[in-house]
Amino acid sequence: MVKKLTKGFTLVELLVVVALIGILSAIAIPAYNGYINGVKINSAQNSLRLIYLAEVEQFSDNGEYYTVTSSCGSSSHLASSINTNLFNGSKTLPQESNPDFYFCIESGDVATEYKAFAYKVNGDDWFSIDHNNDHLGELSGKSIDDW
Repeated sequence: MVKKLTKGFTLVELLVVVALIGILSAIAIPAYNGYINGVKINSAQNSLRLIYLAEVEQFSDNGEYYTVTSSCGSSSHLASSINTNLFNGSKTLPQESNPDFYFCIESGDVATEYKAFAYKVNGDDWFSIDHNNDHLGELSGKSIDDW
């Protein structure tokens, strides 16, 4: 009598494996994207905190704050200018060609107050910090008074 050896997987076993991979992917990918988005938001907020600290030093040394413009908008991408003038040329703020947030610092007529902004590129989210260290913003269409 000759024994027939079967090697490999049955179609049902392969379908079960493919279904499990699909279920795991459906759970993992949105969770990963949420994690990445949270990291980008925290990075923008930390960059604004760095601007605040540099502005405190600027005011202490010169009696006025550094400002870039009198009006910021969601298309204001002034990170390179801020890095050059406020951070003495170090690339403290991200200034790549496709950033996640645009940064801007605005002031009124007198440079004794300022407000720094981070605007999300291709989105409505924004965050700000001012000379009093007040934090404001909007995240997913909801106003936030302190981040």
